[in-house]
Amino acid sequence: MHRKLLSLALLALAAHAADSHYKLSEPWAQVPGGKWGAATGVDVDAKDNVYVLNRNEETPIMVFDASGKFLRGWGKGLIKTTHFLKVDREGNVWVTDRGDMQALKFSNDGKLLMTVGKKGVLGDNNSHDAYNGMADIAFAKNGDIFIADGEGPNTRVVRLSKTGKFLQWWGGKGTAPGQFDVPHSIAIDAKGLVYVGDRTNNRIQVFTKKGKFLRQWTNFGTPWGITIHGDRIYVVDGTANNCLFIASLKDGAILEKITGLVNATAVAVDSKGAIYVGEVNGANVKKFVTGSPK
Repeated sequence: MHRKLLSLALLALAAHAADSHYKLSEPWAQVPGGKWGAATGVDVDAKDNVYVLNRNEETPIMVFDASGKFLRGWGKGLIKTTHFLKVDREGNVWVTDRGDMQALKFSNDGKLLMTVGKKGVLGDNNSHDAYNGMADIAFAKNGDIFIADGEGPNTRVVRLSKTGKFLQWWGGKGTAPGQFDVPHSIAIDAKGLVYVGDRTNNRIQVFTKKGKFLRQWTNFGTPWGITIHGDRIYVVDGTANNCLFIASLKDGAILEKITGLVNATAVAVDSKGAIYVGEVNGANVKKFVTGSPK
């Protein structure tokens, strides 16, 4: 019975994905133990290896090649509450810990290199070294670190130097341009512009790297996770529409939509255009490819 229900669910999801030119590739990964934990973060490196952050106590960080072969994993006992995962321009792996309110920087083989925030210490919007809403992280070309500190009482974006020195913050709670209500996700484009998924305000806001408000888009439902690849922005809406929007980075116009997801929270795109979506309640990482699934 369970197999039949799973098959029907996969068929339904494949049918939804057919509305775009992407196809579901299922199954794609050789998951240790055969089962994901709730998948909260996903990203790819320059070699198209896939890094997954999931709520699996034994192996919260898992690494796969593009074909789905498991390569390595680490993180047991290091992360209280997994949230987002990002690979920086040097190939280091960053994870955000919403439980201990820290960001952890690892080498790509799991060596802990740096921490941002004080473990278990809460800070308000004005704090220079403590957080209370540690959600997502992004990196500028010069190495500056941008943190969406918004899944909690805090409602801000924090900019740090490459070494973790506090530089500035902007935001504050509200609905006006430049204010936030759950700034949950963050990404930076090739020009250095900062895109913030302002989740409860149902919009994406765009800023300069120093926090000057430029524009906002309100056509993405409830933006949970965002990533930028080339001239496209990819936005997962994990509540209102349970879908992935693919849009033009120029004006935010939606070009494609993949529906039928289950509480999608994170998205990544590799060099060949394959899309990886992390689902929290779905406890899955789904892969979408162009053409026939492999």
